[in-house]
Amino acid sequence: MTNNTKEPKRPSWIRGKISWNENSEEVKNTLTGLDLHTVCEEAACPNKGECWGKKHVTFIILGDTCTRGCSFCNVSGGTPDAPDQDEPERIAEAVKSLGIKYAVITSVTRDDLKDKGMGQFIETVKQIRKHSPQTEVELLIPDFGADKELLKKIAFSGVEVVGHNIEMPEKFYLKVRPRSDYSRSLKTLEALNSFKKEAGILVKSAMMLGVGETEKDIFRTLSDLKKAGVDIIYMGQYLNPSKGHWPVKKYYTPEDFKIFKQKALDMGFEFAASAPLIRSSYVPISWG
Repeated sequence: MTNNTKEPKRPSWIRGKISWNENSEEVKNTLTGLDLHTVCEEAACPNKGECWGKKHVTFIILGDTCTRGCSFCNVSGGTPDAPDQDEPERIAEAVKSLGIKYAVITSVTRDDLKDKGMGQFIETVKQIRKHSPQTEVELLIPDFGADKELLKKIAFSGVEVVGHNIEMPEKFYLKVRPRSDYSRSLKTLEALNSFKKEAGILVKSAMMLGVGETEKDIFRTLSDLKKAGVDIIYMGQYLNPSKGHWPVKKYYTPEDFKIFKQKALDMGFEFAASAPLIRSSYVPISWG
């Protein structure tokens, strides 16, 4: 879409930390050498320099082309290539080489695949466990069509956290995420919740704020997520990757985010991360 709406001026607190050190260079060289994709780059994350400086990387599997193409996202939409069968082993090699203690694995949405990409997630976990058994793993998954059998395999893959992002209140889905479905995402989270006790996982979700929602919308969405069984909630400021993406309608202050965090905790979420530059894979739960 073309953004013809005049956006509010970006405030001073929206500033990614400019950081580049030997760790960052090592991460860059490792990823390039192994031909791996990351959310840090594909989604134009403002925290890339800071995270890479700490050797924290969010790997994106199943290529760099999504079958949905939401108007808030920097990942390209279109027809993806076939899955790279060697990708899981290369990711495991990167995790071991960089000494990553908490690995986050996400993917583009692959509605074109019969298993929606589930098998690639499982194999990636298997390879990481094989080469770096002490590394904690978080999977940040698409909705998988809310297929309980696929989600059960994800839940019992031996990871610590499984996340699926609700992204925004329901009323924005038709305009911003027309190929996704709010109710389907809630069913995905509910399914994960039904397996979590036996599987020993925590269930996570995340919201971007500033797409045009009201505080009432935020609290209603938080309530829906809590009812679905979500343990961990992340909230951050939406930043459109370009003028061609869905526009930013509002910038919330750091104090606003503190209020939203407290609201989430009061509602019973076990953990809440809420600040302007929080992203769904930015602060792993193990960091506290």
